[in-house]
Amino acid sequence: MEQRTRLIKLIHIGKRELGLDDETYRALLQRETGKDSCKSMLNNELDTVLRVMERKGFKRKVTQSKKRLSPKTQGKPDVTSKVRALWITMAKEGIIRDGSEASLDAYVRRMTKQQNGSGVDYVAWCTTEQAHHILESLKKWRIRLAKTRQ
Repeated sequence: MEQRTRLIKLIHIGKRELGLDDETYRALLQRETGKDSCKSMLNNELDTVLRVMERKGFKRKVTQSKKRLSPKTQGKPDVTSKVRALWITMAKEGIIRDGSEASLDAYVRRMTKQQNGSGVDYVAWCTTEQAHHILESLKKWRIRLAKTRQ
C-alpha cells in the first residue's frame, strides 16, 4: 500500500478511536497543517497529524498475518533450517510466489509423498534424510531456473 494512503487510513482510524466529531477533527487538521482535508496534505503533513493524534492517545495496532511464520531455529542450524532459508531466498528471487511456511509445508508434503507414499505434513517433522532430499531438489530447481534466465 502506498505510504500516503496508509497515513490517511491511519488518521481516519485515529479520528474514530479518539472519538473526534467532524468539526473537532477539521479544527485539528487546520491547527496542525493549515489545511482542513487530508486529501490536500503532503506526506510530511499527514505524518505530523498522525503524531499529534498519537500524543493525544491514539495507538496503532499491528495486524498479524494469518500465515504461520517460520519458527525460530534453536541451537546450531540443521538441514531443515537450510531448507527454510533456501525457500525464503527463492521467494525473494521471485522463483516461488509464496514464501510462507504453509507453502513450504505443502511442497514438503508433495515431495515426501513421492518418496514413501505417505507425505510428511510439516518440514519440522522431516527426517534428516528427507530434509537432505528436499534441500537438494530446491537447489536443483534454483539452478535450473538460473540457467533458463540467462
